[in-house]
Amino acid sequence: MTFLCFSHGVLLSAEEPELTAEEEAEIQKAIDEYEERSWELGVAAGYGVKTNPLVNSDDIPMYAVLNIAWFGDYFFFDNGDVGLNIYDSEKLSLNLISHINNERQIFEWLNNAQLGISFSSSLSEANPDDPNDAYLNQQNELPRTVTCGVDLDTGISTCPNSKNINYKQRANPVEPTKRSLAVDGGFELLYEDGWGDIQLQVMGDMTHTHKGWEIWASYAYPWKSGSWTLIPSFGVNWKSSHLLDYYYGVKHSESLINRQAYQAHSGFNSFVKLSVSYRINDNWGIVGIAEYETLSRSIRQSPIVDQDGIETLFIGLMYNF
Repeated sequence: MTFLCFSHGVLLSAEEPELTAEEEAEIQKAIDEYEERSWELGVAAGYGVKTNPLVNSDDIPMYAVLNIAWFGDYFFFDNGDVGLNIYDSEKLSLNLISHINNERQIFEWLNNAQLGISFSSSLSEANPDDPNDAYLNQQNELPRTVTCGVDLDTGISTCPNSKNINYKQRANPVEPTKRSLAVDGGFELLYEDGWGDIQLQVMGDMTHTHKGWEIWASYAYPWKSGSWTLIPSFGVNWKSSHLLDYYYGVKHSESLINRQAYQAHSGFNSFVKLSVSYRINDNWGIVGIAEYETLSRSIRQSPIVDQDGIETLFIGLMYNF
C-alpha cells in the first residue's frame, strides 16, 4: 500500500510493507480475543417481584436487572461471581470462584419498606372497624385482666367473633433474626454442547460465618429463532446442615412464645426457570424471567418460614451498552 503526501512542496511517497497471511491471522486472532474477553454491560428497567418466605415479611420488588461482566485472560467478574479460570476448552471450562452467599438477600439488611421487606407488623396497621383491633389499639399491650376473655397463657381471645386473634403475637411481633454476611468460594464447572449447558458449583464458607457447604447443579437449553431467545432451565441445590441452621435455625436466645427454638438440617432445594428475550436491535431488547424454587423440608419446617417456595417474575426493557 502506497501513501502520498506533500512536505515543504515536495511530493513524497512511502511504501507500507505488506503483511503476510500469518501476520494477518495473528492480528485478527488478537482482535477476536480482545472483543471476546471484554466488558459486558446491560440494564433492564421494568417491574417484577420475588416472594419472601420469611414470617411477617413483604415480597421483594424488582425494578431493574443488571448484567455486568468482564472477562480477562485468566480472571473474570460475572454478575457477582469473581473467578479465576484454570482450564478452558471449546466445550469445558473449570474455574475457581467466590461470591456473596445469596441466602442473605432475604434477611434484615433489606429491612425497609421501599425494598419490600418488613419483618414485624405494626400495631398502627390494626383495623378500627374490628372490635378486637380497636381494643388492642386502646390498650397498646396485653392487660392483666380482660373482661371479654383472653387466655393469658396462650394469648388467644375468647371474645365472641374474636377470629381467634393471638394478642400475644400481635403485641410481641417476631423481630428479624440477625445474620451476618458470608462470602463463599469453591469450584465451578461449565460444559456447553449442542444438547444444552451444564453448570456445577461446589461452594464453602470462606469467612467462617455459617461454616457450611452447598452444591448447585443446573441444566439449560438455549433456543433461538430470529430475534427471540428462550432459555428453559432446571436444577437442584443441596445445602449443608451448618448453612441452613445458621440462616433458618432459631437459637434458644432468639426463641419467643410464638417462635420456638429450631435446629435445621441439610436439604435440597429445586428450581425451574424460563428466560425470554426479544432483540429489537443491537442495543435494545425486551426480557422476561419466571422462576419457581421449592424450599427443602428443613427450611419449610423453620418457625421463621411460612411458605413452601419462592416465586420470581420480572419483565423489562433491556439496553446493552
